[in-house]
Amino acid sequence: MPKLKKEADKKTAVKKPRAKRVIKKEKPLPKAKPITIDVIADDEDILTRHPAEALPADNIEERENLDVQKKFFSDLVAEMKDKKHSPNLSAPLPDNKDLPSRGRKSLHLYRRIAFQFIALTAIFLVIVAYFFLPSLKISLHPSAEAVSDSMSFNIVPSLDDQAPAVANSRSLVGHIQNVPLSAEKIYEASGEEILGEEVSGEVTLHNEYSKAQPLVANTRLLSPDNKLFRLKEAVNIPAGGTVKAQIYADKVSPEMAIGPTRFTIPGLWLGLQDQIYASSDEAFEYSHKIKRYVKQRDLDQAINDIKSTLAAKVDNSITAFYNDGEALAYSLDDSSAKIDLGAKLGEEVAEFNVAAANNLTLVSFSKEQAETLVKAKLAFLLPDDKKLSAFDGKDIAYRLDAFDADKGTATVTASFKGSMSLRTDANIIDRRQLVNLNQAQIADYLHSFPEIESYELKFFPAFIKRAPSLADRIKVSVD
Repeated sequence: MPKLKKEADKKTAVKKPRAKRVIKKEKPLPKAKPITIDVIADDEDILTRHPAEALPADNIEERENLDVQKKFFSDLVAEMKDKKHSPNLSAPLPDNKDLPSRGRKSLHLYRRIAFQFIALTAIFLVIVAYFFLPSLKISLHPSAEAVSDSMSFNIVPSLDDQAPAVANSRSLVGHIQNVPLSAEKIYEASGEEILGEEVSGEVTLHNEYSKAQPLVANTRLLSPDNKLFRLKEAVNIPAGGTVKAQIYADKVSPEMAIGPTRFTIPGLWLGLQDQIYASSDEAFEYSHKIKRYVKQRDLDQAINDIKSTLAAKVDNSITAFYNDGEALAYSLDDSSAKIDLGAKLGEEVAEFNVAAANNLTLVSFSKEQAETLVKAKLAFLLPDDKKLSAFDGKDIAYRLDAFDADKGTATVTASFKGSMSLRTDANIIDRRQLVNLNQAQIADYLHSFPEIESYELKFFPAFIKRAPSLADRIKVSVD
């Protein structure tokens, strides 16, 4: 027993310095865990090295000493556990020299954590801004598209009480009347028959010789370009004087109508040709005698022209019937025109007279009611996303297609035109097709729509020239 007690004392003595060493090193309490394990391990080691079977069972004194040792180690383990879970008030305070270094380390750690948090927050905000901050506003300026059509409606003398409304029945109250037209003109006959031709003119004969010089009829006169002319009558040129004489061309042609020049007289002696000669002050004239007669072409042209003359008088004739509140439609049937030709085919006349007469059928009706019918037809023609941007009732052209003067009824066709453009609430742009497109790609997409004349792009932020990633951030408006 003394031996066991002595060994237990040694163990205790050995373990105590370890506990003191831990305290002197002033390690943090979590690092005291190995000490507890060591102590427990020592206790178990003692029990292992001295199992109960090896202890003397009959020696009561040794058995009591062993119980005392167990209690001692149990108390020691409990005390170490208490020190682990509660602050050790008896332990010496840490050295003040280590406090700044520990504070700096903690400060650096907190700063690093703060910077990481700020960086992650900034990245998150950038991601959110990338998707939700950019926006694009597209302002579309629609182009005007022409729309034209025609419609027919009936003209009646009156509407019965049971008749439907004017806008739905396509029947308007109107009046029919006849306006007489007449025209008369003179036309030239184009048929020609040449009976003869000649070149005529006048020359002055000069005699610078000392003696008079007689010249017989048909005396030749030669021009510098060798064109030959002759005197019509005989003349006598006094010495030192001049004489006027008529000439004609030896061979008649339009080329013989030459301008003023000097002529030689080939029939004279060569020595006298410089002293006796002829000159002209005016160009010779080419003329021919013709017989004029009427050709079929003259008659056809005269008929067509006189009909056009009657049609030209329509505007002047209906001016007197115009009223601010009424529209007019007329019909002039050329086939019913009465034409009096003043000449017959082949008749020998230079000109002839043509007279024509016809009746203009005129229908008048309410302009406002007619425009109402036209606008209703236009509204039917317009697509759902288009509106009528321009229309003028003055551009409506009315034509009288058929009429019955006895019954007072007629059928009128109205030809009209206007302009249509996109409605302000039109939705022709698929915003999903614009997502993430750059400015050039957006332009190509918008140019594919003929309904768009021009457009404006407003990016936000302004330096981002690309459509947002979300279609909801793209706004399209029609001005």
